[in-house]
Amino acid sequence: MTPTPRRSNSRDKILAAATRLVAEGGVPQLTIEAAAAAAGVTKAGLIYHFKTRDELLTAVVEGMAREIDVYSRGAEPARNAAAKASARPHPDALKYALLEQVDMAFDMPEPLQRLMRSLLQAHATHAMVLQPVQALFDRAYGQMAQSGDPGRALLVSLAMDGLQLIDLLQLHTFAPEQRTAVKQAAQELIAQLP
Repeated sequence: MTPTPRRSNSRDKILAAATRLVAEGGVPQLTIEAAAAAAGVTKAGLIYHFKTRDELLTAVVEGMAREIDVYSRGAEPARNAAAKASARPHPDALKYALLEQVDMAFDMPEPLQRLMRSLLQAHATHAMVLQPVQALFDRAYGQMAQSGDPGRALLVSLAMDGLQLIDLLQLHTFAPEQRTAVKQAAQELIAQLP
């Protein structure tokens, strides 16, 4: 018997479509009707998963936060729920997470840049978009504060966050040699972590 192909999850299709709308046209383009049309579902089908536009926007931000959350990837793999609850972080998890953050700061994919730029603009009128992002920062900075060298870890992370913000807001364009020097310095600081 041939297995039936797995049908695409409507919720995932809606989130992907809503994310594209926000990335391409900003938060004002995100309406229930536009998201339903872009996802190829009915308005009622969308409302089944997301009751309001704000609920949909919050889900988009939560998805983005999960995508960029390099600090949640540092635990050793666990096979079951009990093992997951007691999983220990890999000894170099913080270093790996910081190196991923450096890579993201210097090589963020254009679609993610557009999405983040749109969400930065939206935070003034849609305060709820900040909650998942604040949770991401709380988790990341909390893990760094518990490291063997919290000052150095926080310094690298803050520098990368600042660089991303400067890039996203298009406040300054660093010369290629400046970017290379900053990336190299960040990698050297990470290598010095215990």
